[in-house]
Amino acid sequence: MSPACLLPVVAALFFLGTSEGCSPTEDWRPQTFPQRLVQAGIVVHARVLNKTETPNYEDRYPQTYAGTFEVYCVLKGGPLQHNITVVEMGELTTCHSTEVDIDEEYILLLARRDDNTFAPDEVNIQSAALPATQDNLAMVAETCGLPNFTLPLGSAGNPSNLTGCPVHPSQSGEPCVYVGTAAHVVISTTLTLLSCALSFLWLSV
Repeated sequence: MSPACLLPVVAALFFLGTSEGCSPTEDWRPQTFPQRLVQAGIVVHARVLNKTETPNYEDRYPQTYAGTFEVYCVLKGGPLQHNITVVEMGELTTCHSTEVDIDEEYILLLARRDDNTFAPDEVNIQSAALPATQDNLAMVAETCGLPNFTLPLGSAGNPSNLTGCPVHPSQSGEPCVYVGTAAHVVISTTLTLLSCALSFLWLSV
């Protein structure tokens, strides 16, 4: 079987394996991070300062925890404070898990709570955290549908010089990248798998 056929098959098996113990709907399909970030209400680039017990799940610490974050850049959904608390992180259930490590930087999808804290916005039942590598920050910066990036409240400096804050397409002049919808990914993956199956059957004859 060709490498082009093997890739979607391996990806499908991977997502089936990681969803063990969960109960997503039959039509559930994985989405890319850019697809999920355009659906999230808040997106930040931040560094993990600390982990503590999270309210209502104290007996499950450190498996489930709250994280204190230093926000470097608000990519969507501001304004936000310079330091924020994100509750119910780690493995909340077998279907919901967003893991982070202290002193590491992440791009986070968040939802605001009534008590002025935040929770992971696990769009499509997938992790709300992505390591903030230069490649990942560039991928986010190039995604269509995001407003101008802003500094968190209580921080000083020039946004264009902020460490870790990517350059917005409106500043760089580069065209943004349209990520499409989950349906596009599903159709594309289904067609590829169908093509691979037909090729396999044809070679078996």
